[in-house]
Amino acid sequence: MIIDLVLEPQPQPQSNVLANSPPCLPAFFKMVQEQATSISELLYNNAPPNNLDLLIIQERSEAMAMRIAKLREELKDLEHQLQLHKCVFSPARRIPTEVLTMIFDIASTKPPLLVDDADDSDCWERDRKDLSTISLVCKRWRDVAYNAGQLWAAHEAVIPELTRKQCDTLLRWYGRAKGTPKTLAFDTSYSFKSKPCECYKQTAGPHLCSNAVLRRLLKEGAPFSRISMGNFTPTCFKNIVRYIKSASATTTTTSTSQHWWDEVQRLVLDFHYGDANDKDPYWLQSQLPAQSIFTSFPDSLTSLTLHLPNLEEQPQRKVLEIPATVLRKLVTFSLSYTGTWGGPQFLTALQHCTNVEDLSLRLGNREESGSANLGDQINVTSLSQDGHIVLPKVKSLLLKIKGASAVVEHIGVLRFPGLVKLCIKSEDDYDKPKPYSNILQAIGLFSPAASQNFVSLSVVGYIESADLYHLLGSLTSPLTHLATDATFDPQEFLKLALGAPAGSQNIVPCLRALHVRKFPVKYHLDSLLLYIKSRQKHGKKKGEVVMKAPFDGLKWVVLEIYGSDVKKQLYKESATLKILRGSFGIKVERLGYRPGESC
Repeated sequence: MIIDLVLEPQPQPQSNVLANSPPCLPAFFKMVQEQATSISELLYNNAPPNNLDLLIIQERSEAMAMRIAKLREELKDLEHQLQLHKCVFSPARRIPTEVLTMIFDIASTKPPLLVDDADDSDCWERDRKDLSTISLVCKRWRDVAYNAGQLWAAHEAVIPELTRKQCDTLLRWYGRAKGTPKTLAFDTSYSFKSKPCECYKQTAGPHLCSNAVLRRLLKEGAPFSRISMGNFTPTCFKNIVRYIKSASATTTTTSTSQHWWDEVQRLVLDFHYGDANDKDPYWLQSQLPAQSIFTSFPDSLTSLTLHLPNLEEQPQRKVLEIPATVLRKLVTFSLSYTGTWGGPQFLTALQHCTNVEDLSLRLGNREESGSANLGDQINVTSLSQDGHIVLPKVKSLLLKIKGASAVVEHIGVLRFPGLVKLCIKSEDDYDKPKPYSNILQAIGLFSPAASQNFVSLSVVGYIESADLYHLLGSLTSPLTHLATDATFDPQEFLKLALGAPAGSQNIVPCLRALHVRKFPVKYHLDSLLLYIKSRQKHGKKKGEVVMKAPFDGLKWVVLEIYGSDVKKQLYKESATLKILRGSFGIKVERLGYRPGESC
C-alpha cells in the first residue's frame, strides 16, 4: 500500500516577509494600524504627528499652496484692472487735446543757444529726441502729436553734413505737418577746418547750390513759408534761389501758378561769418540794382532778418538796395551790421518801413567813421520837415548798439510815436561810458511828445547808477514794467533817490513790476530793497503800518538770483524784506530756485 503525504507549507515568520517586501510597505502597514490625529489637535494644541498625520498635512498643504497661487494670479489681475480703472480718474487723462498740444509744443521747443537769440519769438527748430519720446508714451499722445502739424513743420539742417537718411527722416516729418506752414533753417558748419563754399569763383566744385541732398530737401519738402540761411555768401544765396525757381517739380501753395518761393513770408539771411564773405565780389563791386541779391526776395515777405558781414578791412562798401516795395510790406524787420558800410545805411532802409511793428537794430560803428553830414552818406528822401524818420507802427523795439557815441546821432533821426516796449543794450569799450540815457534822449523818449503807450523797458548790460537814475527820472511816458541787469551800484542808486528834493514824486511813478537779473557775486541786496521801501509813503497808527497818499503802484518784484552770496542775503529774511512782504503787500519772488537747494 502506497501512502501519499501532503506537506502543507509552513508559515514564514512575519519578519522574513517584511524583509523581502518593498521598502515602502512597512510604513504603509504601520500607517494602517495608526489612527489619524484630529486636525485641531495638530494645528492648535501642538500634538505630535504620526506618519498618517504628516501625509494628510502634506496633501492639505499642497492643495492650499495651489489655491494660493491661483488666488494670487487672480489678485494680480484684479490689481492690474484696479490700476487701469484708477487711471481713468487721472486729471492727465482729461487734459483737452488743445492744451495737450500746447504742452507738447513747449516741451519740444529747442531753446536758443545764445541769450541774444531769445528775442526771436518764432520757433525755428524742434528737439527731435523729445518729440520722438512724446510720441512713444501712449496711443493718445501719439495721435495728438501726429495730428498737431505745427510740431513737425519746423526743422533745421546742417549742410553738407546732412545725409540721405537724415533727409528721409525730415521729409517724413514734414509730411506730418498737415498743411501747417513749414519752416526750413539750414546753414553751413562754420569752423576753422571747414572749407567755405567758393561758388562765387564760377568754377566747378562741391558748391552748396549743387548739393544733391539739399536740392532734394528743397524740392520734396516744399512749399516753405519760412526760410533761414546761415553762414552763406550772396552768391550762394542767389544760386540757391535760382535753383529753387528753376526746379522742374515745383509745388504751389495756391491755385495760381505763382511759385512757392514768392509765397515765403519770413526770411532770415545770415552773412555774418565765413571767410568767403570777405572775398565775394558782391560786397566789393558796384552792381546794377537789378543784379542786387535783394531783388530775389519773395513777393509776399512780411518778416525779414538780415545779418550783414563786417567789412572793416575793405575800402569798398555795398549799399542796402532793398526794394522799397519789399520794405513797405514788412511787419517785422531785424537788421544787424558792424562797420561803416558807407554810413548809417539802416536809415536808407527804415525810411520805407512804414508798416513795421517789431523792429530790431544791432548796429556797430567806429567813432572816427561817423559824420554829421548824413546827406553825404545815405539816400534819405522821406525825411519830415523837422528832420526825422517817423515809424508810426513800431510797437516793439530792440536796440543793440556798439560804439554808441558814434551811432547815437544817427539813431536820433528816428521817432517812434506808438512805441510800447523797448529793449536796449549798449556795448562801448570797457574804458568808455555807456550812455543809455543819451540814446533814449536821442530817439525822443524824454520829450513831451514821447509815446504815451510806452510801458515796458529792458536795460541789458552794464549801466552806471547815475545814468540809470537819470534815465528813469527823465522818461515822460507812463512806464509800468522795468527789467534791468544788476550791474549798477544799489547803494549809490539809493543815495540818489533819498537825495531828491522834499516833496518830489518817485521816479517812474507808474511803475508796477520790477525785474532785476544777473546779480554779480557781491551785491548789496538790502540797498535795493530799501529803495523799494522808500517809494512807499507810510506811517504808523497804533503800532500798525499805514499807507499814505500818493500810493505807489510797485507791488511785484522779481529777483533772478543764482549767486550764493546774494541768495544768502535773501534767505536771511531781513527786516526790510519782511516789511515789504508783510506791511506793504509787495510780492518779492526769486527765479532760479530749486526745491531743497541750500546756500
